Amino acid sequence: MPDGKERDNTARIQKLEETIAFSDHTTSELNSEIHQLNKTVLDLVRRLSSIETRLIDLNNRLDDDPGDVPPPHSAGPDIPRDPL
Repeated sequence: MPDGKERDNTARIQKLEETIAFSDHTTSELNSEIHQLNKTVLDLVRRLSSIETRLIDLNNRLDDDPGDVPPPHSAGPDIPRDPL
């Protein structure tokens, strides 16, 4: 028959094992969440990079000099109204 000290040690060991099991479970869940967040961030970075590239391209197009294009109201039948 276990004495009082042995019962206390058994209870302490059981408490420690429960705490470790809970910590392991929590760590596993957090690891899954971090993995999912990392995938989301990488996708957002890829999308932002694509948007940035498109904006730079559009900005470069705006900077292009269309040359001497007459205003639309003076365009005749042989001159296109849209300079681009």
